[in-house]
Amino acid sequence: MKFDWKKCFQILGKIGLVGLIGFAVTFTIYMGNFENKLIYYVVRPFLNKHYDSQVRDRRIV
Repeated sequence: MKFDWKKCFQILGKIGLVGLIGFAVTFTIYMGNFENKLIYYVVRPFLNKHYDSQVRDRRIV
């Protein structure tokens, strides 16, 4: 059975393209500071609402 170089380069090219796109997306997220903005505008208000609605029964005397 003969090794098919053309098929090998096609697969490597597709893997490289997916890697390049993945790097571009993560680089954009990092440079735009989008993960911190997501935490500040989405996660934090949800957690504040969740913890503020909890009933607390401990009192400081």
